[in-house]
Formats: sequence, structure tokens, C-alpha cells
Amino acid sequence: NMVPRYDASRKKWVPLSPDDEEDAGYGPLGSLLRAGPLPFMNRITKSEDYDQAVLKYMAQENVNRNEAQGNMDAYMANPNDWVVQKLEEKNNGAEKYDYANANMDSEQLVLTGTWVLILTVFGYFFVKDAIIGNWDILSSNYATQKNIFR
Repeated sequence: NMVPRYDASRKKWVPLSPDDEEDAGYGPLGSLLRAGPLPFMNRITKSEDYDQAVLKYMAQENVNRNEAQGNMDAYMANPNDWVVQKLEEKNNGAEKYDYANANMDSEQLVLTGTWVLILTVFGYFFVKDAIIGNWDILSSNYATQKNIFR
């Protein structure tokens, strides 16, 4: 079983097979759906660091790309809970959590989609109202302008 190796001359982890390469895993949207906005933003803004973390995890834990990505996404989203889960698995025999498929069942995807829709609509109206001045809370006479205390 080939796993990524550390190349000391380049000071980075390198994939040894096509299964280890970035294209073999899931994309940034997969990170967003599985673990939320923090891992998604890390993948967009620090893609090389993200890939190095995934390759290192693959090598150290001898797992495939998706499992490594799922674990790194979970760690980036909530390091404390991820560490607790790993310690429970190692020390107390807890069942191994499948981070590679976390939040990917159809029920969870519908729930996530519903929340995205609600927040998008709310965000649209909030920004629109802010632009036209309905949320002028920085103004010193906000309370009197909006007749809040009359």
C-alpha cells in the first residue's frame, strides 16, 4: 500500500500514486457540506497547507484521501471535539467516526440546503435594507428616526 512520503529536500509531503493526489479526493464544496465554512475557507485561502495536512494524515494513519480530508475538515472546524473523539476511539474503544461521510446523508443535505436558503433570503433582505438606510443604527438619532421610543 503506497502512502505519501515526506521529501526532505523539498520539505513537503508528496503523493506517490494518483489515489493520493488532490484530484482523488472531494472538492471544497465537499468540505463545506461535511464540516462547514472554516475548512472550506482554509481550502480556498491556504490550499497548499491543507493539502500538506491531508497528505501527512494519510501517511501517518495509513488512510485514503477522503478519510484524511474528512478528518482534517473536522479538525479545522472544531479541533477540541476532533481530539476528544480520537482519544475516545484510541483509549476507550469508541466506534471510529466516519468523517469522510459526515453530514452527507440525504436527510442532512436537505436540512443544510434549507438553512442555506433561509440564511440567503435573510441576508439578502438585511443587506438590501442596510443599503437603503433601514438599518442606520450607527446614527446618533436612530431611535428618534425610526420612532422606536415614541
